[in-house]
Formats: sequence, C-alpha cells, structure tokens
Amino acid sequence: MIPLLCREGVRGERSEVRGFPRTPYLLPRTPNFFSMPSKIHAFILMLILLTAAVSDAGYRITFTPRVSVSPEYSDNLFTSNEDKANDLITVVSPGFTAEIADRTCALSLSYDLGYSCYDKFTEFNTLRHNAKLSGWYGFSKNTRLDFQNAFQQTEEAVTKVEEKAPGESVSPLDQPKKHVAEKEIVRQTREAHYTDTANLSFTHRFGEADLLNVKYAYNMLENDDPEVEDKKTHNPSADVTYWLIPEKLNMKTGMSFTRNEYAGTSDSSPYWEEITNPSFGMGYWFKPREFGIEASYSYTEGAYLDRSAGFNKWYKSGKPSVSVLYNSIPYHVNIEANLTCTQAEYYDAEDDFENWYGRIKLSKKITDKFEAFVQYAHTIMEFKGEGENYSVYDPSVGVSYMLAEDLPLTFSLGYFYREREINSSEAALSVNGNIGKTWSFSRYGSVNFSTASGYDEDFFGAERLGFGVWYDAKSTAKYAFSKYLSSDIFGTYRRDKYVDLETIRDDETKELGSGLTFHKDWWMIRVDYTYRTLDSTLSENSYEENRIRFQIMLTPPRPIRLNE
Repeated sequence: MIPLLCREGVRGERSEVRGFPRTPYLLPRTPNFFSMPSKIHAFILMLILLTAAVSDAGYRITFTPRVSVSPEYSDNLFTSNEDKANDLITVVSPGFTAEIADRTCALSLSYDLGYSCYDKFTEFNTLRHNAKLSGWYGFSKNTRLDFQNAFQQTEEAVTKVEEKAPGESVSPLDQPKKHVAEKEIVRQTREAHYTDTANLSFTHRFGEADLLNVKYAYNMLENDDPEVEDKKTHNPSADVTYWLIPEKLNMKTGMSFTRNEYAGTSDSSPYWEEITNPSFGMGYWFKPREFGIEASYSYTEGAYLDRSAGFNKWYKSGKPSVSVLYNSIPYHVNIEANLTCTQAEYYDAEDDFENWYGRIKLSKKITDKFEAFVQYAHTIMEFKGEGENYSVYDPSVGVSYMLAEDLPLTFSLGYFYREREINSSEAALSVNGNIGKTWSFSRYGSVNFSTASGYDEDFFGAERLGFGVWYDAKSTAKYAFSKYLSSDIFGTYRRDKYVDLETIRDDETKELGSGLTFHKDWWMIRVDYTYRTLDSTLSENSYEENRIRFQIMLTPPRPIRLNE
C-alpha cells in the first residue's frame, strides 16, 4: 500500500539502525519555509515585480503549475553497507514554472516545494526546496548577458561527484588530456543540506571572430550535520580573442582566479586554497584554414593552508606550448602536432618537477562520411627531488563516421605504457567513443553514448593524487511505444585509479536504470528503477543501493499564457 499521507508526530520508538537509541519522539522535524536563504524570496518577488512591469510591454508571459506525489523505496537509506536500512519515502510536491520572454530577453523561475514523509524514520520528515532562476538579456546583436542561479534544500543521501570549478586550473597537466580528477562524496546521513550554484556570463563580440567573455561562478554547500564539511567556491574569469589581421594573426589572453573555502568538521580544521591562472597566446596562419602555428604561455600560482602542517604553502608553474596545424584540402589530409612543457616549483623544493608532453595526429578523409586517424602522444616526467621519474608511450587509432548531418560518430582504441625508473611499469587499454548528439534511429527511438579513458596527472593543489588511470562511459536509449507511452534505459560506469599514493586509490562506480512513462493530457505517470554501486578503496564509502520510484504528476499539457 502506498502511503499518500505522512505519519503525524504520535509517540513511538525509533529504530536502532545506525545507532539511533530507542527514545520517544514527538513531532517530525519540519523546517519553516522562512528559514530558507532570503534569495529564494527575492527570486519570487523579482518575478512578481517583473510580471507587473512587462504585462503591457509586449512580452510573452507563461505559467505552468504542477503537483506530484512520488513514493520511493530504497533498500539502503544511508548508503552504507555496514548499517543497511530500508524505507519508503513519499514526497508530495507542488510547484510551478513561470517565464517572461521577448526577442531581446528572457527570464524563467522554477520552484518546487516538497514534503518528504518517511514510513519508518519519521524523524527525517522535512521540507524540500528546489528553485532555479535563469535568463538572458541581449543589449545588442553582439552583446549578451546570461545568468543562472539554482538553490536546493534536501535531506536526500545523494551521492555527488565533485569536480573542479569551471575555469579552475589546479593542474595545468589536465589541459592536454581534458580530464578532471573527481572525488566521490558519499553522504551517509539524512540531515538537511543546502546547495547554491550561480553563474553569470557577459559576452561581447566586437568583430567577426573577436570575442570578449567575462564569467563568474559561485558554488556553496552547507550541511546541518556538523560531521559533513561545508564548502564555498568563487571563480571569476575573463577571456579575450582578437584577430589583429583577419584570418591571419590572432591573439588570445585570459585570466582566472579560484578560491575554495572548506569549513572543516569536528575532526578537521578549516582550510582554504587559491589559484591564479593568467595566460597569453598568439596564432598565425600562413595560409588561412590550411597551415598555421599557435604559441601560448600560461602561468599558475597557487596557495593553500596545509591542515596537517598548520601553515600556508604555495606552488607555481610556467607552461609554454606550441602547436602546428596543417590541412591539405585537395588530399583531405590533416596533421596536428603540439608540444608542451610544464615547469613547477613548490614550497618544498623536493616536489619540483618538469613535465614534457607531445602529441602528433594524422587524419585522412576517405569518403564524404568516413575518416580515419592515427595519433601518438608521449609524456616525460622528471622530478627534481624524491619523486620517481617516468615516461608514458600512448599510441592510438580511430575512425569517424558521419551518421547524419552534423552527427558524427567517433571511436578510437589505444594502448598506453608507463615506464618507471624504480617500481614496476603499468599498461592499459584506452577506449574513446562518442555520438556527437542524440541519434534517432527511427521515428520512435533514439540513443546517445560516450566513452573515454586514459591517464591523468594530478600534481598540484592541496590534495595531489599523482598518476592515475581512468575510465568513463555512459549511454541512454529511449523508445516510444505509442503517442502516450514511452520507455528509457541508461547506464554509467566510472573508474579512477591512482597508484602513486601511499594507499592506492581505486574507486569504481556503476549505475543502471530504466523507466516507463505514460503522458496524456494533464496526467503524467512514471515508474523507474535505479541500481547504483560504489566500490571504493575506503570500505566505509562502498555501498550498493536499489531504488524504485512511482510518480504521479498533474500539469497542463501546454504552458498557460497570462497575456494576449
């Protein structure tokens, strides 16, 4: 039986799972809406004022109300294999989306208020808030401002993958390989937490290919549980691209700054980290779009508080780079080659190093739709102090096929070998593939997939992981059985293995899911199932979970037009 109403705060006993004592409780915890950060109320007030201001100004104003009931069953409520507990949570959630738009600007506010009702652990009954404000304003044809702010309050034990903030260059070595070291955050508590993410971007095009882009990104995580660390990130950045001679000589310059603030917990003290990253580059095309050379230099300076040592440390690095590009139009042959050298200095000279990275790629267009390529990359790492020197040999081959217009399918297979001076060497296959966009294989079905793998070098910042091997794959398929009934299935796989740490880190995450959706008129009914498992080097972070959710939503088939 699906409980549509929550248990009220009658006296009872708590479960002993996860160490909860058998003590009586009164009313379930229900935070007051007005305890939320004031920005949510500011969003709503802003929308009301804007609606009144533009109702007679030719803007299109729409409003989409909704209400949903979503019972969800989890067999591992606290994402822990040591203290597994199951429960049925029913979430009743009214919400709306309001939009104001015309040809020069748009504003959208989405807000959902949810009340989660636990069948067993009623002490976690609480309000959830999910709000998102986004929009853009075009000052002119070539000048635009975009903004977005998303706020969420929930008690869900969501596993989150933490990535470096956009523009954060903690490791210049990441740039050639386009991989970002990630960290699984496994939340094993049902205390409320708050996240707020804001992005502001100003873009101005002052020539055919001349561009100014200024951004600011902000991320915040706050937890009611004092044992979970709070974090704030500020990341302003600016980039300019300017062609001094159109199609011949260009200049690129940029600057980014990142500050991370960690609040600490009862077991750890607060700490911070700052990264400054200016860069400058120039490119010259001897023959436009056929033969050109690019050279750049980036500088990174970082400082952080070492919690274990109790004082500040710093690091800095210079990174010159040169690239050559050749495209033979008659013979459909393309050659790319680049060489990069990173010279790093640390507070402790024993950590200084020099890293050389080179790559050459040869591609040949065989038909209008089919292209083949072969490439080779080589890395040389030389430490000035105690680190172990190594070289990486990385050949690969691949193909690219145009499934449809602007829809490429790429696939490559490689094998990299890391030769070390002292310890045993390592080798692994690398597989990379991607469908550029979602591919519709019929009127009723579509599929999207991507896979990537390689090696990672993370030698900067407070938490240096060293050399690692990573794999990442994801795929989604959808199929419509009829006008009203559709299904979907998805799968993801992620593995990060870092072997230079004192304790080898080897995390593997797998997730599979499927769903069935019925949508007709005002009604949307969906049932879905998700299986997720994390195998971590830290046994306390490992878990396995099955989730089943049933959702009924009532919403109009089209947005309601508030003005004519």
